[in-house]
Amino acid sequence: MWLVIGAVAAVLIVLRLATDTVLISQMALGLGTGSLIAGIALGVVLTYRGSGVVDFSKGAVAIFIGYVFHELRTRGRIVVPPLPNPLALIEGVVNSSRDKADWIDLLDWPTFIDLPGEQQRFVSALVISIVYAAVVGLLLHFLVFRPLRFAPPLAKVVASVGLFIVFQAIIQLRFGGGTQLPQRILDDKPRNLFGDVIIPQSQLFLAALVIVLAVLLYALFRFTRFGLATRAAAENEKGAIVLGFSPDFLAGANWVLATVIVGVFGIIVSPITTLDPISVPLLIVPALGAALLGGFTSFGVTVAAGLGIGMLQVLTVYYSAKNWFPVESLPAAGVAKSLPFIVIVIAMFARGKSLPERGTIGGGRLPFAPTPRHVLTLAVFGVAVTLLGLFRLGFDWRQAIINSLVFAVIALSLVVLTGFVGQISLAQGAIAGTAGFALSKYFSDWPFPLGPIAAALIASLFGLAIAVPALRVRGVNLAVVTLAAAVAIEELVFKNPKLAGSTGALAVPPPEIGGKDFGPNNTRLRLFGIKATDDIPPNVWFGVLCLVFVVVLALVVVNVRRSGTGRRFLTVRGNERASAAAGVGVPATKMVAFALSAFIAGLGGVLSGYRFGSVTPLYFGALNSLLFLAFAYLGGISSVLGAILAGSLAPNGVTFTALEKWVHLAPEYIPLIGGVGLIFNAINNPEGLAGAFSLAARKVEHLFGRRWGEPPPSPNESESGSLPVSAGGR
Repeated sequence: MWLVIGAVAAVLIVLRLATDTVLISQMALGLGTGSLIAGIALGVVLTYRGSGVVDFSKGAVAIFIGYVFHELRTRGRIVVPPLPNPLALIEGVVNSSRDKADWIDLLDWPTFIDLPGEQQRFVSALVISIVYAAVVGLLLHFLVFRPLRFAPPLAKVVASVGLFIVFQAIIQLRFGGGTQLPQRILDDKPRNLFGDVIIPQSQLFLAALVIVLAVLLYALFRFTRFGLATRAAAENEKGAIVLGFSPDFLAGANWVLATVIVGVFGIIVSPITTLDPISVPLLIVPALGAALLGGFTSFGVTVAAGLGIGMLQVLTVYYSAKNWFPVESLPAAGVAKSLPFIVIVIAMFARGKSLPERGTIGGGRLPFAPTPRHVLTLAVFGVAVTLLGLFRLGFDWRQAIINSLVFAVIALSLVVLTGFVGQISLAQGAIAGTAGFALSKYFSDWPFPLGPIAAALIASLFGLAIAVPALRVRGVNLAVVTLAAAVAIEELVFKNPKLAGSTGALAVPPPEIGGKDFGPNNTRLRLFGIKATDDIPPNVWFGVLCLVFVVVLALVVVNVRRSGTGRRFLTVRGNERASAAAGVGVPATKMVAFALSAFIAGLGGVLSGYRFGSVTPLYFGALNSLLFLAFAYLGGISSVLGAILAGSLAPNGVTFTALEKWVHLAPEYIPLIGGVGLIFNAINNPEGLAGAFSLAARKVEHLFGRRWGEPPPSPNESESGSLPVSAGGR
């Protein structure tokens, strides 16, 4: 049925285009971006067919290789990614008591390798860049995804998100992160086709190149021993091993091939799209849409979908000049960038289970969601330490504590949704932003706390809307949907002039409680005659207000985990079919989880609006949504303690403020450290820091032979207290 509908739609479009040469010429302008989307999508399909990984970092890899090529062409040097310097900690400790002018500089890793000559010729720069891309692909396989071969989808998604963050951080550190226009590689001479149709020659070449690549890849996988072996390993890994094929070798080869392809397109298309470290990496969203339409198997359909998305985006901008287009309420650029979300949702519902099953030998486990223990003791201790820091430390530490508290609220929303229910959301930052924008736009005059609650309910509505696809898909599929939804919300809501104003920033008035201004800038506020140690913002009582939010929401999440609702959450996370067979309403459970998670995230967005005095797309965009997941997973995404630790690890939070002050760590290294830490945790410690602390505490308990009042485990109970095991197994 869907093939028939698609064929009829294609025929109608062709008939319409045949009578309008201007329209064809306009659509042809999207072939450049469409080719880049299709090239990234080919890399995504190759990676999935070879190793079962849906790589969210392919767009960032493409633009990174583009920067590498540009550096070779303009300065004749090879970039060296930032590596951990073993002398950095020593240098920080030595300089901790010195003035900046008297700092002692120890040896650092090189940042670039200079080659003979000031510039490299095109051919030599291209060859070096291709070899560089191949090495990057091989390292990604062996260092990151080979250890995750048997890991659950969440760990692989988290690792690829970590790579996205790492490559963006490298671009910022090595190339400055600014937009650059490389030298032209292809001739833009216009070509006349079919009479009056004018198409730039470069666009035709790119379209032809990606189509030829699709044909070659089809032939590779259809007729060669390597391709047949890759297909066999994808369907039955154990059978492929019996036949003498190495899944590791096949996965590594496909990673190299995929990285080279996306790198080549990053090089060739960058003069058309510019070297942009933000918008180009986010082309992974339309690339994922194209790969979904191709079922993550068909190279031809994937390329056709990628080219079509690029042309439709240009066509949307073209039609925005028409009188009937509602440009005041729907910005053309936002609608164009939101098209992939529509494509992805349609593909999800049309295809059902969009990712083909892979016959892997074994499967990993999700992070263990422990039953909260010693809640009152930990809460009292945490509150006491936080209050002591707020009232006794300086303004910079006070700001860091407030940043950590706000981040912890959004991390709590991910604990509910991802930790308890197993639904991977890459849109929590965008959902939090909807509450901040709603508070500023519609509820700023409402008394506290009615205004924040109403704004958080708006966020819940967005969460429920995103939950609709979750009723049909889960895992990586849902991660794709939520990332596309985050981009759509950012473009259609946060950057919409009618909703967000011409500047994109909306003012948020400070909260008033009992007629007193609790805003962060009111440093004169005294309660019970108590104030901070200085009069520099932020106001210490605003920090206390944030602390109250964290404590209340943390207790809510703890009680949800202990309740029947929490048990249903964990049952759905473990096995949806078994849950339904046991009488658990899976759709209703998912909807409750999405609504509750979005409500908590919305309160975090409200606190963020109060903290800055405004809401902007900069903090709530799709890229920051990835950072929220990264640090939540780093802290421990399946426990309340993990959310608190995630807040302490957040950018500009307590941990990085301490590193900046004591070790002199530059703030621009924060995303790099966060991304590397995220990848390390995904591979070695899926429970995050909270799980590591919990394990250490249990070892201490066993060491001293006591359980702090807890009865000893029964002989038939596992160490985690979850499933019985045999006596021999113990």
